[in-house]
Parts: sequence; C-alpha cells; structure tokens
Amino acid sequence: MINLTDKEKATLMLGVYFKTQAAIEKYLGPERLKEWTVYVAKQFSDNIKEKSSFQEEIEAKVIRELAEVLTVYGSDYTFTEDDKKITLDVNRCGIFNYRENAQKKGVELTLRLPCEFCADFRTKIAEQLNLD
Repeated sequence: MINLTDKEKATLMLGVYFKTQAAIEKYLGPERLKEWTVYVAKQFSDNIKEKSSFQEEIEAKVIRELAEVLTVYGSDYTFTEDDKKITLDVNRCGIFNYRENAQKKGVELTLRLPCEFCADFRTKIAEQLNLD
C-alpha cells in the first residue's frame, strides 16, 4: 500500500478529476458539452434537494459547495456568513491556475476558458433549484 499525505491525496484526486473533465470536454465537443452540463447539474441539484428541504438551506449548500471547490483549487476568495446572508467574493479562481499548469504539462484542453463549463454548470444548478 502506498502511504500518501493528505496533500498528496488531494493533488492526486484533483489530477484525476481535471483530466477526466478535460477528456469529457474533448470527447463531447462544445455542442454536446451543454447537454452534459444540464445532466450533471440536474444530478447535483437532485442530490441537494434530497438533503435539504428549506430554500435558505439549499442556497447555503450551493454557495458552501462552491467555496469548497474553490478551496481545493487554492483560489483567492472571501467567504462571509451571518444569520441573514452568505457572501462569496472570488478574487482569483484557482481553477485558472490549475488549468494553466496542467496545459503546460501536456493536458489537452478543449475549452478556451474553464468558465465556459463552470459558469454554465453553476447557472444550470441555480435554475434547477430556483435560485437567482
């Protein structure tokens, strides 16, 4: 058995996830990627609906999940939460940095920017959950 540190495990998982996403984008192409985005957003939204019954709880879960993804990628962001409001301000998305480094290492990327998938994905989740 290989003993990995938590950081090494996270790096390995990010690499697997990132290469898988890049392969999906390449295989599906820009036209069919939209179908994939709708499908994955529905799965994600259905999972949140199963675990949350109140709209405020759903909103909070969506924002917290995005903050977790940003953390994994080492993003520069500010997350604040009080009784009435959760705010997530992204200064620099770490997916950009990760993507640039992966491309330098030979990972073939289909999309010009990671936002082409991510922003659409997040929008589709919001639509599925009736969020602004």
